[in-house]
Amino acid sequence: MKWIALVAASAISVTSIAAGAAPAKKPTIEKSPDVLRAPQIEKTAARVTSSLLLAPGVTAAAAPTAEDVGDPDSFGRNVTYLGLAQTQSVTVLDDCSASDPTLERCIVANPAPSPTTFNEDGLATMNLPAKATKSLICFALTPFIQVQWENFLATPAQARFSGNALITIDNEVLDDPTLIDPGTGLPFGGVMTLGLGTFSDSHTLQPGETDFKSYQMSRSCIAGIVSKRSLVEGFGLTETQATQFFKKPMTITFGARGTFALSAFANYFYGIRLYGD
Repeated sequence: MKWIALVAASAISVTSIAAGAAPAKKPTIEKSPDVLRAPQIEKTAARVTSSLLLAPGVTAAAAPTAEDVGDPDSFGRNVTYLGLAQTQSVTVLDDCSASDPTLERCIVANPAPSPTTFNEDGLATMNLPAKATKSLICFALTPFIQVQWENFLATPAQARFSGNALITIDNEVLDDPTLIDPGTGLPFGGVMTLGLGTFSDSHTLQPGETDFKSYQMSRSCIAGIVSKRSLVEGFGLTETQATQFFKKPMTITFGARGTFALSAFANYFYGIRLYGD
């Protein structure tokens, strides 16, 4: 298969000329515990303002609050490394029947200009023992993306890519049937699934135009994949349940979902390192 060799290509972006500008899009905010919601942002601004108004010589209380540091549960604790994983590759081709067997997950591309979507789970797994971390699971994540776009249509068309890491946490505290997943409106059933955006691109290709790009865009933790605070404020656990959550063993499964459009070849995987407190 002619595109197999591209998987090992160097991480250099090669862009064709005269690509049209993509249409303007409305800004979106990722819905994950890692990204602060509007009320949390307002609290951050408020505590910055209040600190500026403190008189000289006045100091904050010895025990910092959420208004002081944002995350008092992890304040002052040492970082604990929890392990790392790298997912299997998800590859999009026009024909998977004769593909290289080393391609772990192969998706047949839809004919242009229809987009091709994928939603793959079980690409990697980590098992954390009980009490591996106290109040937080943070991450450093790097996706590896290669896309070959081709427009053999008679009119300009939109070349697109978007990819997200899907992270599923299996924890026995979530077996409680009274705990409801706000994303589904149903009981968690022992697991929660969270999404982290990794990269997206959209641009116009003229008839006969091709474009190849390779991306590595690392992302580091803000509020975390999950934290004691997010469990209480975002998922409805009590303080006691949130504390117990981090005392239980966990199985963390990594997957991916995304969309390609106008692609003759695409390959996507990511590496992730977890750490806590």
